[in-house]
Amino acid sequence: MSNKTTKLACGLLACSLTFSLAAPVFAEEVAQTPATYTDEVTPETKDVTTTVETTVPTAKVAADTVISKSDVSFVKDAATAPADFVTITDANAKPVLSYKAGTEPTTVKAGTFSTTVIATFDDATTQEVVASYTVTEPVKTPVKAAAALATAKSNVTTEINVAAKDPSKFVTASAGVTLSFVKAPVVNRLGAQTVTVAATDGTTTENISATYTVVDTTKPVIEAIEDDFYVGIDEDWTADELVDATDNSGFVKVYFENGKEFLDTSKEGNFTTVIVAEDASGNTSSITLSYEVLGDDVYFFDAPVVNATKTTATDVYGKAEPNTLVFIVSEDEENLLGMGEADANGNFHVKLDSPLVAGQTILLMSMDMDTGEYSDISQFTFQSKALVVKPVDKNVKPAVITTVKNTPVKAATPAKTTNLKALPKTGDSSSAGLVFAGLLVSGIAAALLRKRG
Repeated sequence: MSNKTTKLACGLLACSLTFSLAAPVFAEEVAQTPATYTDEVTPETKDVTTTVETTVPTAKVAADTVISKSDVSFVKDAATAPADFVTITDANAKPVLSYKAGTEPTTVKAGTFSTTVIATFDDATTQEVVASYTVTEPVKTPVKAAAALATAKSNVTTEINVAAKDPSKFVTASAGVTLSFVKAPVVNRLGAQTVTVAATDGTTTENISATYTVVDTTKPVIEAIEDDFYVGIDEDWTADELVDATDNSGFVKVYFENGKEFLDTSKEGNFTTVIVAEDASGNTSSITLSYEVLGDDVYFFDAPVVNATKTTATDVYGKAEPNTLVFIVSEDEENLLGMGEADANGNFHVKLDSPLVAGQTILLMSMDMDTGEYSDISQFTFQSKALVVKPVDKNVKPAVITTVKNTPVKAATPAKTTNLKALPKTGDSSSAGLVFAGLLVSGIAAALLRKRG
């Protein structure tokens, strides 16, 4: 009996050891059942094989599996994540990223900062990566400006003293916009100027400032007072006495092209001269004039002849060049005693301002007031009730009379005087020229030479 008990104990011990080793596998599936043995039967012993799973620890990851990114930047108040700051170099690592306590990033203000990211791997190892980052102010979206009602043009020029009446000359207007000048543009002085143009669409009005330049591109206008004329020898004639010149700028100067101050009258004959008109901007125009220089002893027709039969102390009758004006002056050339017109047949009658006295000498000459042609001088002495004719030289008429034009003369310029040495003379050189000095008082000098004024 004791032997059976010993065997039973040994069997139970063996079973106990076997089940203890296999417990992790069969604990939930196999329930222990107590075995009953008799003294006559020996229980069958069976071999049991158990498989045990073993967990092998994961190898530690490389130290550079997680590295910090460069040039990390956020806009102010932007949200962040740990992955924004680091790069995982091993895709199999798959670490869990988190911020290190106390280093959480902030984007509430602009600047440069740093944070620490912790990477936790499967093997429970970790890496800490310090990353720098920048926070910037948000870029403001520009507000789209409303379309301008008008814009100033560039490189605008306008002619001096020519009124600019159209604002669109200076600005370009949008559709439906009306333009007007705030103040009229200045056009009376050369150079850069500024004008203000008002642009309105009926609701809004804008003032546009535009720059422009006043220029002068127009040439002066130059005209000959007479382009075929005659002058006395050695007379001084300036360019502005021979032409009229105007310019839109209001300023013009005239001068001889050869640079001389006066017309060349140094010798008798036919000549030409070129006169230039120039404005302030350098624009020029020119004209060529023809002229003839006359000698000292020149006249165009014979002196008036007195009708001694009809003439009295107060009325002088006679014959002169047809359609001329007859002048009677005192012998000393100081006073104009009277004048009258010769008709188409040359007959004239001059009523004297004061009666002649016995022995008084008078001088007579006639002039065509349209052409400036003049006669020789005649001289008479009053004796009792009649005039005694004093002979005069009969100079040959010059060829120039064939070139003289019947052109109306211009009014005399009072400031100018006639050069007496250019006037015709009779045989008495002391009297003939001085007769014209008295005529100057009446403004005859312009007609005489046709170019004064």
